[in-house]
Formats: sequence, structure tokens, C-alpha cells
Amino acid sequence: MDISKEKILELVHNNLSQEQIEGSFIYWNERPFTKDQEIRMGPQRIGAPFDGLIVFVDLSPGFNWAHPCLYLLVNINDFSVETRQASFPPSRQYSETFSLLLKCGKKPVNK
Repeated sequence: MDISKEKILELVHNNLSQEQIEGSFIYWNERPFTKDQEIRMGPQRIGAPFDGLIVFVDLSPGFNWAHPCLYLLVNINDFSVETRQASFPPSRQYSETFSLLLKCGKKPVNK
């Protein structure tokens, strides 16, 4: 099931505070993961709880790692969201598949 960018933005607004949104850079991985697939969040690893997508929230953009960040795991079947706290960005294996959704609460300007 495809999830639109607008639906992802709606889920972000429903699961983060306005303060978190306005103070962070938020990225969306359009490549889905499957249930039980290993997801690497920096040095942390988890088994995916369902088929879904990852939204990465850098709560302190511009700071060196490690600092608090969030991973929103979005279930592509019912749009439920699980939030995971972490201290590192996604592993490099994902870096090419993430796109910037919001930068300090604003949609990025495409050049």
C-alpha cells in the first residue's frame, strides 16, 4: 500500500508536538520495510513490528551525534505509529532513500 507524502505529514503532526516539529529536521524513508526485518538506527537494531515506513526526526539538527532523535515507525496497513527514541541517525545503508519532509516546521524549497 502506498502512503502519500500528505498522509505522512498528517501522521507527523499527530504524533509530535509543535515544539518538536519546529525545532527539528524530519526525514521520510519512502522505501518500506517488512515485518521482522532488521532496522538499524545507528548502532541500535530492532526487528520491525509490522510492514511500514520510517520517519526520522533529528531533534537537534546541526549538533554532532550522539543526541536525542526519534524514529516514527508507520504501519502501512492501519497508519498506526510507534515512536522509538534513539541517539544516532539512520545507518548509511538508508541514507540515499530518505528525503527531507520538514525543516524546522517548514516544507523545504525544491531547487
